[in-house]
Amino acid sequence: MSDEERERGEIPSTGSSEPEKLLGELAAVRQRTRSARHAYWFPLVLFGLLICAAAPLYVSAANPPAGVAYFVRGGPTVLGGGPGGGNGAYLGWYWLVALVGGYLLTLLWYRWHARRAGVQTPARGYLVTGIVLTALAVVIPLLSARAHRLQWLWLVLPGDVWIRGTFAFLIIAAGLWVLARAERSRALAITAVVYTVAALLASLYNVENILFRLGWNPGPGDLPLTVLPGVLLPAAVLLIAGGAAFVARRRVRPA
Repeated sequence: MSDEERERGEIPSTGSSEPEKLLGELAAVRQRTRSARHAYWFPLVLFGLLICAAAPLYVSAANPPAGVAYFVRGGPTVLGGGPGGGNGAYLGWYWLVALVGGYLLTLLWYRWHARRAGVQTPARGYLVTGIVLTALAVVIPLLSARAHRLQWLWLVLPGDVWIRGTFAFLIIAAGLWVLARAERSRALAITAVVYTVAALLASLYNVENILFRLGWNPGPGDLPLTVLPGVLLPAAVLLIAGGAAFVARRRVRPA
């Protein structure tokens, strides 16, 4: 084998493909590691189910018993909304327990998943975001009932953001944004965008109007049920995305 033949390229180099092969293997390992770390289907399904479980409370709050008044001191005002009756207080307490419990369960889930998969997603920021926002939504209105100078801390929010009792949906949305960054998942980021739009729509608009235009005409006794489209729309986004993420993860699970 002469140097002249090598210069003319007549003899192929046997080691030229080694770096490409090594890079391909590293990319495959990186992809498998990222797929093994992703476990966000659980919080999506969990909070979707928690929203569905709250549906009866929304119906009850929309149909309060006669002679019952709603007071700020009756429960977490922002989380319970401002319906005409005192049943909104039960909704507020439900969301206080559901949000704190849901975020804690998600943290425990990620720790269990990290021990099983060998890779960990930093979910502490997700927990802190959810707990802090939930605490502020509860504490600030209650403090403002005693110190009226503090009312501006939450009354500056447009009433439509919390009056329907859907402020908890927005707290869930904030957590999803933090989790999407921790997971480094484009799919979860897209889910966070779609869910945030659904949560804002449920908070700022009477979603049942869309069904009215499509021909839904509930009777007088069914009017409380008209709150359900606005409640179940964000839940559907979470459940569909969570189910899709679960199926996708099982398909790409490394051997």
